[in-house]
Amino acid sequence: MSGRRSFSRFLVVHRRIKRLFRAHQLALISLDLRKAKRLLEQFEWELLDHIRVEEQYLLPIYRRAGDIPGGPEIFFTGEHRALRRFIANFKQIIRRYSVRQGDIRKGVLAILDREAMFKGLLHHHDLRERNILYPALDRVATEAERRQFLSERGGA
Repeated sequence: MSGRRSFSRFLVVHRRIKRLFRAHQLALISLDLRKAKRLLEQFEWELLDHIRVEEQYLLPIYRRAGDIPGGPEIFFTGEHRALRRFIANFKQIIRRYSVRQGDIRKGVLAILDREAMFKGLLHHHDLRERNILYPALDRVATEAERRQFLSERGGA
């Protein structure tokens, strides 16, 4: 591996995504639903782009690693589906409480409750990528695949 660039450089995206989600939650607890919605949409765009890249480019390479305990491809894609469903639910709750008159704190509490579960899933997914996906990619990808992927993403 010495001298080779690791796919784990792509994990920098995870930090950016986490920062956006934290900003969204801070807007929620400030009861600024408009800002929370805007930040959630930015978070969603970043997360879905990351998922698209993984599913379109990285998982096909990952398949060459064969069976890995705790890391079947279906685990990654299943978690991606669950993450998408959570976000759709958050957006629906924000929409519902944005148009209601009165106390929006109930809506914020409902979102934060669901977001706690979401953050657990996101953390678990991050660990699976960090400990299984990216190390496997580093083992099976050719140097040309690695160079192309990382250069297309600004060195990640």
